[in-house]
Amino acid sequence: MAKSAFLARRLTPSGCIIAGTKLTAHREALKSKKIKLSAKVEAAAQSVIAATEAIEALGSTDASMVEIDRGADRCIGAFNSQLDGIERAFDHYGILPLTEDEAARRGDALLVRSEVLSSGIDFVRLVHSQQWVRMSAMIKALERKDVKAAVERLGLSAEAGRLRRWTELYGQKLGVTEAKSADPAIKAVEAWHEAHGTLMVQVHAEYDDDKDETHALLRDRLLSPYEDAADEARRAEQRARTAGARKKAQPAEPEPI
Repeated sequence: MAKSAFLARRLTPSGCIIAGTKLTAHREALKSKKIKLSAKVEAAAQSVIAATEAIEALGSTDASMVEIDRGADRCIGAFNSQLDGIERAFDHYGILPLTEDEAARRGDALLVRSEVLSSGIDFVRLVHSQQWVRMSAMIKALERKDVKAAVERLGLSAEAGRLRRWTELYGQKLGVTEAKSADPAIKAVEAWHEAHGTLMVQVHAEYDDDKDETHALLRDRLLSPYEDAADEARRAEQRARTAGARKKAQPAEPEPI
């Protein structure tokens, strides 16, 4: 079992760097106080420090999962709005009958929506892993011959292509697609989390006596950098969700007459 599985949450590359830098500072402070770590804990700490340096060396500009999720959500929402706009353009056909071309265009929009977004787009509010499953099903539907032809007739091939690319990036960031192994930045972040998972296991194994003040100090100094970064990541995601919910709750602009 990978040691990274013991961590509460994954950090962005910048989060790893911040946590690793703080760990380095705490390690130096312990040295200055002549506090010696056990061999296993020292080795684990050095592995995290080395993994941090590896991420810094890459100079990664890898977007955070929050940013990728936001971009994917906007693309999905825009695609849905385009289909909705086409359908509304040919509404009230009981009053004004559709021409053959108009009926065909409306039919194409209905077909794409029924196959690709049959349940709407509320799935963008799901947790990332569940949203990716729904996005993958969406892309699979877009590959169907009749749906693909309808998308082309509607002139939405570019938008459909971008949906595919967002889905690929989403899967890479989550680590559920093969492309993950080809990205050195993502590999470096994976190595960092595995190193820190090992450090956490070793620290709790060596310093688990709650009555020993030194043990408590070492647990705090060695593990708090990651815990602080994880808490900040959690707060950032909450702020993003709150902002998104607030934006969705705002009254929609009146439709043009």
